[in-house]
Amino acid sequence: MTRTTRTIPILVAALLAALAAGVLAVVPGSGSSHREAPLTSLDPTGDDTDLYAFTAPDAPGALTVVANWIPFEDPAGGPNFYRFDDKADYYVNVDNTGDGKYDVRYRFKFKTKVRNPNSFLYALPGVSSISDSKLNVVQTYSITRETYKKGKRTGAKRIASGLPVAPNDVGPKTFPDYAAVANEAIKSLPGGGKVFAGQIDDPFFVDLGGTFDALTIRNGTGNAGGGKDDLAGYDVHTIALQLPESDVTRDGKAVADASAANAVVGVWSSTERTAIKVIRHRARTRDVQVSRLGNPLVNEVVIPLGKKDFFNATQPSNDLKNFGKYVLSPELAKVINVLYPGLNAPETDRTDIVQALLTGIPGLTQIAPKAPPTDTLKINLGTPPNPSPNRFGVLAGDTQGFPNGRRLTDDVTDISERVVGGFLKGNKLPLGDGVDQNDVAFRDTFPYVAPPHAGLDAQLKRTEPTHDPTPGQP
Repeated sequence: MTRTTRTIPILVAALLAALAAGVLAVVPGSGSSHREAPLTSLDPTGDDTDLYAFTAPDAPGALTVVANWIPFEDPAGGPNFYRFDDKADYYVNVDNTGDGKYDVRYRFKFKTKVRNPNSFLYALPGVSSISDSKLNVVQTYSITRETYKKGKRTGAKRIASGLPVAPNDVGPKTFPDYAAVANEAIKSLPGGGKVFAGQIDDPFFVDLGGTFDALTIRNGTGNAGGGKDDLAGYDVHTIALQLPESDVTRDGKAVADASAANAVVGVWSSTERTAIKVIRHRARTRDVQVSRLGNPLVNEVVIPLGKKDFFNATQPSNDLKNFGKYVLSPELAKVINVLYPGLNAPETDRTDIVQALLTGIPGLTQIAPKAPPTDTLKINLGTPPNPSPNRFGVLAGDTQGFPNGRRLTDDVTDISERVVGGFLKGNKLPLGDGVDQNDVAFRDTFPYVAPPHAGLDAQLKRTEPTHDPTPGQP
């Protein structure tokens, strides 16, 4: 696909507002939706941990989504290794009209089979393919594409079934060539696109220990390394989905360029479970949403404890009514000012955050004029991939980075700390958590995330070496 590359007309004020959105969208050091609410902390298989949406360099005409569940998976956690829950429905949702209601959604339903219940082993030694009979615990899934108009379903079609889930990497005796086995779980979809489901390395990188110990920075101002990546060595389960742009745009057409009317969509993931209600000795069932995730960290640090479960049960279309006051007067800004006197983070009337994060930046991530505030990860599909991406994203002038979607390498922790430190007001303190990248390299091809850590070789956590601040970084 050929796309015209041109400068996106962004007003200076709008751009600054987008950057300031990082204060709440990606606040200092918090783990991105790992155990973010009381109920999901007790229900890890229903817990959305992270969401990424981007245009991959090798797939410029497609939306790529990486949606992760099940936090802090220890690679050696057998004999019952981690897996998607057969009793849950997992969704990737797309809003292409800007009203905070899904227009297109993809439902993933899983099914688990134990071939030999008389064995304690996840698999016998020497598994050579994903269909090998020595693999004892086998999980498959189906995908249903649903379409909606103004919140009402207009169609549903099962587009795939019986697809294999990549197994957990137990170790080299069980999987002599794990990569070859897992790659067999990469499947093409009818009409174009790709899908992968299975265990991966957790792609988020952050110093959680320092964060939750009163926002401790271990080394200097945080830009010289020395941070501990507390998610290093842990795995999660992912659904990676790559879709032709025409499958998600409002008019069913590919995106011509960044200024096209159909260029921006909002993405979020969610989980639903079946609820049973007994009325006069009759049981009635219905699906209820137990988790959702759009922009990283909103539920953790914007929504108060008493509202977190409620947030997970609601739809983005109701965000202004239900949660607007928590964005306009964020508790986080007050806490930052107490912990770091002199930063003077604005504490009230944060309409800039509402515009940049929830309604979208005019000319870049606004789905439609006068769009209501909605917590969806908005991405302009017409923004060409940057051949030299900067981990600071828009903060460093890289308009393909967060908050225009979210790439795997975007350093949302450092971005937010520098914004909170006054970067946009000329106080360019080189703040950070000392963790600049993932513990293992990402892949250049679908599904892009790194393979999971093997159970036999599990080595949790990583301390980044101390280094000189990188010249030229913001």
